[in-house]
Amino acid sequence: MVKKEPKRVIIYIDNYKIEGYMYLIPGARILDEFNKPNQFIPLTDCIIYDNATSLEIDRVNFMVVNKNRTTLIFPIDEAL
Repeated sequence: MVKKEPKRVIIYIDNYKIEGYMYLIPGARILDEFNKPNQFIPLTDCIIYDNATSLEIDRVNFMVVNKNRTTLIFPIDEAL
């Protein structure tokens, strides 16, 4: 098993904004995860927002996001 580091990210998918933790191999980039053949990205400790209203819709401990539906993703610590 490879130890992975949590990376807090914001993901925009369809009509939602999701804040959660993505897990990366030390030194890996978010882009590296998107270049893997798997279709889904697991996330933990997620907050889901409605894009139109910015209101919080739900909080979940675990979810998976389809990479093909993702329109934007970035680490929170690099957000403005």
